[in-house]
Amino acid sequence: MKTYVLDTSVAAAWYLPERFAVAARRWQKRLVENRVRLLVPSLHFWELGNVLRTYVRRGELESGLAQEVFALHLDAPLEVAEPERSEVLTTALEMDATMYDAVFIALARGQGVPLLTAERKTTPWVVRLGKLVEPVRG
Repeated sequence: MKTYVLDTSVAAAWYLPERFAVAARRWQKRLVENRVRLLVPSLHFWELGNVLRTYVRRGELESGLAQEVFALHLDAPLEVAEPERSEVLTTALEMDATMYDAVFIALARGQGVPLLTAERKTTPWVVRLGKLVEPVRG
C-alpha cells in the first residue's frame, strides 16, 4: 500500500465545493477502501478547522455543519506523524514556503513519500519538491 502525506487543501475538498473536489474525493475513497495510507501532521486538523471557520464567517457554511464536518474528519483513518522540528524552518527557507506548508513538506521529505496537494504546479515549493509532489487537480 502506497503512503502519502495529505495536504489540508485536499482534505478540505472532501467536504467543501472546491474545483478539484471530484479528484480529491477519489483519494478519500482510496483511503476508506484501505488502498492508500495518508499521513498528516497534527497541524492538519487545526488548518482544516480554520478553513471551516472561514467558510462560516463568509456565510458559506452553517456553524453546526462546520462542527459536524470537523468531528467527522477527526474520525477519518489518517495517521498522525510529525516532521523533524529542526527541519521545518530550513525547509521553509529552502523551498520558499510558509512555515505551515513547510511542516507538510518536511514530513513528506522525512518520510520519503509524496505530498498529495492541490497547490498550483507553479508554486515555488511545488516546483522545487518535484517528484515528491502528487498533484490533485480537477
